[in-house]
Amino acid sequence: MIYQFDQFTLDTDQFRLKQGDETLTLEPLVFDLLAYLIKHRDRVVTREELLENLWKGKVVTDAALGSRLKDTRRVVGDSGSKQAIIKTVHGRGYQFIAEATVLSTDTTAAPDNATRTVNIGLEDQSPVKYCRSVDGVSIAHARVGSGYPLVITGSWMTHLQEDWKNPGWGQYIRYLANDFELIRYDQRGNGMSDWDNVEIEFENMVDDLEAVITAYEHEKVAIFGPSQAAAVSIAYASRHPDKVSHLILHGGYPRGRRQRNSPETTAESEALVTLIRQSWGNVNPAIRQTYTSLMMPDATREEANWFNEFQRTCGPAENIARFREIFDEINVVDLLDEINVPTLIAHCIGDSVAPLAEGKLLASRIPGAKFITFNSNNHMMFEHEPEFPRLIKCIDDFLKITH
Repeated sequence: MIYQFDQFTLDTDQFRLKQGDETLTLEPLVFDLLAYLIKHRDRVVTREELLENLWKGKVVTDAALGSRLKDTRRVVGDSGSKQAIIKTVHGRGYQFIAEATVLSTDTTAAPDNATRTVNIGLEDQSPVKYCRSVDGVSIAHARVGSGYPLVITGSWMTHLQEDWKNPGWGQYIRYLANDFELIRYDQRGNGMSDWDNVEIEFENMVDDLEAVITAYEHEKVAIFGPSQAAAVSIAYASRHPDKVSHLILHGGYPRGRRQRNSPETTAESEALVTLIRQSWGNVNPAIRQTYTSLMMPDATREEANWFNEFQRTCGPAENIARFREIFDEINVVDLLDEINVPTLIAHCIGDSVAPLAEGKLLASRIPGAKFITFNSNNHMMFEHEPEFPRLIKCIDDFLKITH
């Protein structure tokens, strides 16, 4: 549905608010609040209704609701005293009062794969094989699907078999394997690759990616780099630009927490590394739940419990702590200007793991990069989120592959 009011255009299918020709960046709840109010503009919407439909019954204080309303009003030029768009009806609730025109109700423009059925699973994956990195560490890898080769760069806490059940990652594997020859691997010290006596350094991770790509003997590949793997992908593309046809960086950052000139994030990093070393493998999932909450704040209890246990089995505490140290020290900013391959940067607006500012930094420094934001609070989106089909379609369109 597309609504036009005042100088704004709100597209609820594409999750965009434009002011004139400028697309505005909104937090997911702010967008949802505005969309809900304009959809029900014929009546007053109560506080209880907003909490039930937007917060899904979660306990929310009046201050939190008031803060989101204030942010929504600010975006459309309203304030507490000036209420030309959203009016507070004291004792009852809120109402969208600006004149709005419906420009389109056409649902045929929805992404092609919004209702697509994907039946690819672990049983379709090739047997797990091993290649050796430069220093002799064995790296587990496998392929699934057919089409143009798309390599997913190894990232923290993956498992070539268990990832198919992963609520925050399995859907990416299934959908991408439906369109491409998907090549995956577990990075050193993690998953099905070597755990013991491995040196965990950033350059080693780039070597591991190189070893996997070499094992498949493709002339060129596209690379999908999620989270911290974005920096590894950038370093590989800088090292071997002739081997990379496209870069897709999702939830990525060029600077780790200790490289962002923030004493607060540096202190947070140090505290988390200490806690990981002391408590990661405990039956009590408290420290792992911290990461689950950061990566998938909108997960159900069942999804969070699965991921908490999954994290415990992906690698020993010392390896996980070392990963955290390395990722927080990442700084590939000096490489960005020299990246000379088509690059798509996808970022969730509410991402707490990789701040939106880091995605913008990637987009501003990589020549010709395409930057697309998605209306989600999660680091990696769930299949049931409205924006997920658009992400898959953006990847398909970007790689210009006919399926």
